[in-house]
Amino acid sequence: MRVAKRPGSRVLRLVNQVSPAEYAWLVAAVLLSLALRVPFFKVAMIADEGGYAYATRGWLDGTGQLYGDLWISRPQGIFLVYAAIFKTLGTGTVAFRLAAWIACVLTTLVVWAIARRWLSPRGAIYAAMCFAFFSSLPNIEGFTANAEIFMGLPSAMCAWLLLHAHSRNWPRWSLVTIGILAGVATQLKPSGLVMLLVAFVFLLLVEPQPLRLYLQRCGWILAGLAMIGIPSLIHGYFLGWNDFFYATIAYRITSQSSATVPLFHHIFRISALVYRCYGLTAALIVMLILRYRFPLQQGYQKWSTWLRSRLVLSRSGVVLHAVAGPSAVHYLSRPTDTTGFLLRIWGIGCLLGISMGGDWWAHYLIQIAAPFSIWFARASVEIWRGLWRWDRLVYTLVVTGLLVTPYWVLFAGNHDARSITQALFGHAGYPAQEQIARYLREHTEPGDTIYVAFDQAAIYYLADRKPAYKHLYDQELLALPDSYSDILSIIQSPNRPKYIVTTRQTGPFPDDGRAFWQMVSKYYDFETDINGVPLLRVKDDPPPPETG
Repeated sequence: MRVAKRPGSRVLRLVNQVSPAEYAWLVAAVLLSLALRVPFFKVAMIADEGGYAYATRGWLDGTGQLYGDLWISRPQGIFLVYAAIFKTLGTGTVAFRLAAWIACVLTTLVVWAIARRWLSPRGAIYAAMCFAFFSSLPNIEGFTANAEIFMGLPSAMCAWLLLHAHSRNWPRWSLVTIGILAGVATQLKPSGLVMLLVAFVFLLLVEPQPLRLYLQRCGWILAGLAMIGIPSLIHGYFLGWNDFFYATIAYRITSQSSATVPLFHHIFRISALVYRCYGLTAALIVMLILRYRFPLQQGYQKWSTWLRSRLVLSRSGVVLHAVAGPSAVHYLSRPTDTTGFLLRIWGIGCLLGISMGGDWWAHYLIQIAAPFSIWFARASVEIWRGLWRWDRLVYTLVVTGLLVTPYWVLFAGNHDARSITQALFGHAGYPAQEQIARYLREHTEPGDTIYVAFDQAAIYYLADRKPAYKHLYDQELLALPDSYSDILSIIQSPNRPKYIVTTRQTGPFPDDGRAFWQMVSKYYDFETDINGVPLLRVKDDPPPPETG
């Protein structure tokens, strides 16, 4: 009878095999991630960080109801993370980003362990360096405490445990833990659920097995998922089932997902994403040309023959050529390169997760940083080996130069946090938000409400004042059909907000917010301008509400 071994013994063996030089390079990777993030620690808090922090504080203080007036379309996991940050590191921007760096460090170690299994000690170090770099890129907001950076840790651990469980004949405790990790990833961000799909596909195709055995193994994974999901659902029931279910599940399905936006929206957003990541895109093009330069040098006939060899349909399965190189051709039903096979499924799962919301925001790319870094390390090594001496130097300089282009923001303006913030986000609302929040705290009472038109939830958190409308983001205002009329009704009501912050952003409405500003002009007066951001205060004697 084959006895499954605990991963502790495997981890100890791995630790014993690591040389002092490899430990030193791992420390270097950790320090690299810190060095790339420290210049951005004091960059203005982004809307996502502010929204998570605002909801977490209200939840902990009991001043709001999660998924009621504290409305964010995320499960409880991200709020638990922020609550832990509040209790340990602090409640400011630096504390949030330090916690994000800690998550990055732990994920770097998991990436290194997976790459060491697939590549070599040197290749694993390179993969760790790549992850430290890619997960910190400023153009994808890698330095922020967004949900993606925290979700990356349980996702990477899930991938590593899949490899371990396969090598140990799928012990039940491993399968349950895989489900737990997938559940934790989902609690941090709903797209983390793709790790459950990755586990099911890998389990199905990595080796032949009876259907009954496959279903049993999937059942153990689902049992682990239930250990995370059931407490979340029970907590949601006591918070208010309708509000909880709508915020965490129904809203995304019905109002803000890939299925609810037109094809043109996808094309536009993907194009914007490619443009924002132009350096990385250009570096990938260079790598792919060099990697597949021999087929490109051949004629059309040979090229088409080479392309057909990548995808061959046969009775025995789908034959895929590995992205890693011409030596790795696998049947999906019986892959010989288990780690490479998992990386492909993992990468595809990450792409599905990135596409789920239909928004294609740049920070979504953090989800794929781990598998991409391992692939990038192997591809770079293989390209390097195929080049001559001077070609290697040119290749290194070109690719490195393209990859570091996002860091030009460090040299913008006066090289201070305000200039970097302006270069990153492109409008006055972000650099001035701390001054705006300070002004609002000084000129309002704790019970007063404010309204930021139409985004930047961080101002609510920094000012410690409640929003006049529970939906904090312009995406939600755009997705919800009644949001505009709700806001107009609030402006007309006696309980209108005391201040309106106009961050000079166009309203996410069919008329770009003109009706809103026309109504605001009736009830509010201009009071002050803070670094280009006007603040409007309610009139002392506002006109009566409109009727009819």
